[in-house]
Amino acid sequence: MQKLGSMKYQVESALKVINYIGQSKHEAKKKIGSNKVTGIYSIKYFRKVLGSSILFSQFAKREFKIKSIFELQPEHHAAYIDELQQKEVTKGYLTNVESHLLKLQTAMRLISEKNHRKPVTFMEKRLISWKDKEKPKDRSYTEEEIQKLEPHFSRAVATAMRMSLNLGFRTVTICNIRVEHVVTQEDGSLRIEIPDGKGITKGGRFLYLNVSSSYAPELIGLIKNKGPKDKILPLKENTLRQGLKRACEASGVESAGFHGFRHTYARRRLEQIMGDRFTEGKIMIDYILKNRDRGRRMDDGISKDPLDPYRKSFEWVQDCVNIVHGELGHGKSRWALVAVYMS
Repeated sequence: MQKLGSMKYQVESALKVINYIGQSKHEAKKKIGSNKVTGIYSIKYFRKVLGSSILFSQFAKREFKIKSIFELQPEHHAAYIDELQQKEVTKGYLTNVESHLLKLQTAMRLISEKNHRKPVTFMEKRLISWKDKEKPKDRSYTEEEIQKLEPHFSRAVATAMRMSLNLGFRTVTICNIRVEHVVTQEDGSLRIEIPDGKGITKGGRFLYLNVSSSYAPELIGLIKNKGPKDKILPLKENTLRQGLKRACEASGVESAGFHGFRHTYARRRLEQIMGDRFTEGKIMIDYILKNRDRGRRMDDGISKDPLDPYRKSFEWVQDCVNIVHGELGHGKSRWALVAVYMS
């Protein structure tokens, strides 16, 4: 009889079926014609799914004496969520765990189908609603906080901060973008072009972004005398995190993580794009997000008439936030992300 191996080994083996790290999630969505994909394209997310799945399977082995992940049942899922709730973890953590377990179930289903066996369904439905998650918090840094932090950064970390503030980059992109990704256009302006984001962007997504004229001189200085394959800022992500931690301790500014500078970029860009109509735009965004929180359509209560002023405002706001989404590498009309980045 074939040995099953540890729960950790079984989970790792199962998740290999949906491991598409290094491939483009965007291209996968285009290929299947849907925003929902079965695979995992980000190494960071893969690790999260792996960790949650191992802990769940080990719990089921310990409490229910199962020997195989294909013995998992809905009662195991319910008991595990109950145990986590007893530990008073956040609703956000619980919804993320259930998302991770759904990925494990998908991998197991694909294995069962391949072996012509009945799929195992240990998670019939979510027990924690996304509506119960904590309200999104503003994770951006104010101008005053940035001014307090910058003197406590090393020159390299301060440069990385400005890159995030001006281009909206994650730490992985800051540390891995190369000179060849900065393209000079016919009019002399600069553009970021990353057609293959493997190892550079989240999930290996492509990224195209115009560089503002105010930031272009600094970027030109950073790439001067470097080869096309050279990294613009050869830093480690942990260097940025530790640099921010020290600066926060020295300045008294509460840390929102290095990702907070990306949030600041998003809010600045939205205000810049909306211009004089920013107040109008914010009112409409609040209205849309209230509809979302109530489980309604985003445009609920707004006339379908294309000439109606409120319909025009709704469409305009959608266009504005989608510009920012595109610059951040997000998909269009991601209102959950609008709540986090732009509300």
